[in-house]
Order: sequence, then C-alpha cells, then structure tokens
Amino acid sequence: MKETFELLENLLSAHYDEGFGNSEKEIAEKEAGLGIEFPELLRGYYKKYGRCNYIAQDCNNQYEPLLLQDFFIPGEDFFADDKDYLVFYQCKESVIYCGIKLSDLWIEDPPIYICVWDNPGWYLENSSLSNFLVCKALIQIALDGRLPYWAFFGESMWKLSDYCKAWQISDDCIEIEETTPTPAWKIFIKDDVLIVLESALDENEDYILGVSLASFDKASVKKMLLINTQAGELPHYQTNLLAGAGRNGIYE
Repeated sequence: MKETFELLENLLSAHYDEGFGNSEKEIAEKEAGLGIEFPELLRGYYKKYGRCNYIAQDCNNQYEPLLLQDFFIPGEDFFADDKDYLVFYQCKESVIYCGIKLSDLWIEDPPIYICVWDNPGWYLENSSLSNFLVCKALIQIALDGRLPYWAFFGESMWKLSDYCKAWQISDDCIEIEETTPTPAWKIFIKDDVLIVLESALDENEDYILGVSLASFDKASVKKMLLINTQAGELPHYQTNLLAGAGRNGIYE
C-alpha cells in the first residue's frame, strides 16, 4: 500500500508543488458537510494531489478524480438503486461513477465499486483504494500526455512481448499491477519513463491496443523511440519531441 503511493510520489517528486494538495481544513469541512469521515488513504491522497494538474484536469473521456468539493453521496434522483456510497471518481463522457460503500469507510484500504448510467447496480472495480488511485493516476498521466515529453503508439502488429523485448522491460523494471477483476492495463516505469499498454481484454493477453509513454526526461523518451530492434523500427507513433529528419518524426 505505502509502496504503491511511493511510486507516484517518486514520479512527480521533482516537480511537486505544495499547491497540488487540499488543506486539512478543506478536507475536514467536506467531511462535516457529508456527515462522514474519509478513509485515511483518501485523506492523504487529497492532501498531496487533490489539485494536482498532472492528475486532475476535468477530462471528459478519462477516469478522473472529482475535486474535493464535488464529492457526493447520491440523492434520490441518482440512477443507481443503492445510494449508500461516497462518490469521488468519474468518467464524464461515459457517465461512470466510482465510489466507496459508506459501510466500508472505516476500512484502511477499502474496495472500490463502479456504476454506469444504464445499469442500476454497483460492481467491484478494484479491491484496493490505494491501487485504484495510483493506477488511475498513472493511466491518466500517460494517456493524456500530461508530462512534458510523451509518445503514443496505436494498434499495430506489435504485441506486448515485442515492446517488452524492444525496451528490455523485465524484472528490473517497476511494474504496477491493477488489483481489479478485469485488468485492462500493463503499467511499467523504466528509466524515469512511464509506460502504459492497453490490453484488448481477450484470450490473447499479448495483444495490445495502444501504448503511451510519458516522462519529465526528454533523453529517456528519445532513447526508447530510437531503439534498434531485431524486428526493425518501432511501429508508427506520435510524439511531441521535436520533428526532424529522423524516423517517425524524431531527431536522430
């Protein structure tokens, strides 16, 4: 649990700003307004990252943490049958909400449940609040290109094993595994580069729909993009590194 948060802290530490977090007073006032107490993990997360621009950007098509002031307990007009949840995460475009059962708020690292607008039920999304917060944050950072240097690979003939071999993603890399019933992402950190691969969620676990790289370190991203592999050049990608004569639009 602690180690999971440290991965996010290590990634952002050199660029951390005290303004990224909510104050104890703000958190206590929100708790009082809702008549509940948040799990310490959630309080700690919002003290550090409640306003972090690398994580919270109010993006329509990604899972995003609600701002502290927008936390809510569903009212009678909410579409889900069970209203006894603290809702703190959403995906606006798909009208998806994520929350903690009010009866689970006392648990140190409670499970997270999800509901979707066309279904009145709640379903287990992740067995761990800490894992949910960190994995969702890393996915958002990578997919939305929120660090200074990024690259995106679309669907191609390359598989998970091809990327792992090309970039030497192995036991010496940091891997963050989702503790969810249906893991959809492979998340790694190597040489200060965040690597997020989207799974097709089918029987072939090696099939990948897309890959996102993000880093504060331009040289590390460039090195990964210009790698020579036995399979030849990497698949086509988009990046915000300077365009030039190099392959795929990167300076050699």
